[in-house]
Amino acid sequence: MLSYRNLAMCVLGRPLHTGGGGIDSPRPASQRAAAFILTAAMLTTLAAPAFAGTWYIEDGDITVKAGETEGTNKVSQGANQEVEDTDTIIKNREDTASSNTVTINAEDKNDKVEVTLKDVNIDTSSRNKAAVSVTGSGNTTIKLDGDNHLTGGNGIYSNSSGSLTISGDENDSLTAQGGDSRNGIYSVSGDVTISGGTVTATGGNSTGSYGSGGDGIHSGSLTISGGTVTATGGGSTGSNGLGGRGICSDSGGVTISGGTVKATGGNGSDGGSGISSSSGVTVSDGTVTANGGNGGNVSGDGIRSDGGVTISGGTVKAAGGDSKDGYGGDGIRSGGGVTISGGTVEAAGGSSGSSNGGSGIYSSVIDLSGSLELTAKAGSPNGKALSQKGSELVLDTIKDKLGPGAKVTATDADGKVIDQVPIPRPVEPEGPVIPEESSSSSDGGSAAPSAPAFSLPGLTVTDKDGQRISYTSTQSGNTLTVCVGRLTASFRISLAALRQLRAEGIEAITFQTILCSTTLSVDELLAMGGEDAEAVLTHRFTDSSLTVG
Repeated sequence: MLSYRNLAMCVLGRPLHTGGGGIDSPRPASQRAAAFILTAAMLTTLAAPAFAGTWYIEDGDITVKAGETEGTNKVSQGANQEVEDTDTIIKNREDTASSNTVTINAEDKNDKVEVTLKDVNIDTSSRNKAAVSVTGSGNTTIKLDGDNHLTGGNGIYSNSSGSLTISGDENDSLTAQGGDSRNGIYSVSGDVTISGGTVTATGGNSTGSYGSGGDGIHSGSLTISGGTVTATGGGSTGSNGLGGRGICSDSGGVTISGGTVKATGGNGSDGGSGISSSSGVTVSDGTVTANGGNGGNVSGDGIRSDGGVTISGGTVKAAGGDSKDGYGGDGIRSGGGVTISGGTVEAAGGSSGSSNGGSGIYSSVIDLSGSLELTAKAGSPNGKALSQKGSELVLDTIKDKLGPGAKVTATDADGKVIDQVPIPRPVEPEGPVIPEESSSSSDGGSAAPSAPAFSLPGLTVTDKDGQRISYTSTQSGNTLTVCVGRLTASFRISLAALRQLRAEGIEAITFQTILCSTTLSVDELLAMGGEDAEAVLTHRFTDSSLTVG
């Protein structure tokens, strides 16, 4: 390797040895000039290596922008300006919070800037600035390492038209706290994605008469695909103040495809919604809990969307806030229709001190299908469980769209069932299905007898071999529905039991198996036999037969 000393001697014209004991002579001038140019270029390269180190926030405000080559950044802090850097890491030297700021500038739309926050603690409240600001039109990624705290005007503020992605592992976290009426995480118009880590974003409270609490997360579009996200709107103590929203999307909608999300609206004269979107809300997986804030006049909704609300999987619990004198919030409220085709959903309306309880689900169109499990609860008083165009949805009108294992339940404010539709899930046979009658599982269920999970006096259900099997029974209005997940089964009831059901207001009985459904009039059955007679309704695949005697 050529040392700096030898290199310098060459540049300065070290005598050239010609060998053979002859006289040394200097290098020709042209050769020395060429060597000088080459060496100067080498020294320039050696003097500016890519820096991969840690930047301490206590040493001053930090600005990071995209480098000249992909995968590099240019970092400026104090006297160090535009230092080429890779794997940029920002952290604290001390445990106490610093008031210095971080600015990430992905200036051009093709720029990509990635910064790691490692156990950062920044509080810029005294400067009324965001702890971390994102600018430009390119894409920014903030990677979390350890426990990070950002407090300021906004915890994170982005006026970038590009995307902002926050990522981390299970043990990495971010707490973003907004100041007075400010947001925990605020993106003016750009897209925000949270793909991992534990993110807690809280809007600041407001004390002004007309002030609004800040939002936990406020963005253009918001996508959550993993991690644990807790977003809480700030409260307002003003006489006309509004509670902040847990999550608010101004454009592009809210999409949740994984992770655990808890969004809570702030309290105020009007409560904030847990999740609010001007475009739409889509949940395909994950666990979502959305609670509206309480309000003196109008309470917040659990999930509120000017567009549609679509749920195809995961677990969703949405509850409207309570109101002292005005309107209770809705569990789910949509101006563009509510579509639920899968998952487990609980939607509850908030209560009101006057006469305006919220609805479990409120929309002009409620489309229920597939193997969903939905429980909708009306708010007290006078709320509706499933309010479609202002009227309670009649579940009998949607049962043909439900898949195996589906269950839709509507309850009043006290939890009493007012309407219910269950669709049995077929019981898979343990062995091959044998078409002829035998002791094997040709009826689509196990041949082993089992007692009913619960029973009505005088009513039994048997399989094709006459063995008692379990069933479910539900009441909707004046109709009793008995369901069993078999292809072949018989419904048996004594006429004495029928008279007792009729005295209790039951006018019709529906018997449902996997491929067949039959509805019978109780009065007509009673007219067909005597006191000791028994009615037997048998389903075999799609056929049915009735005997009374």
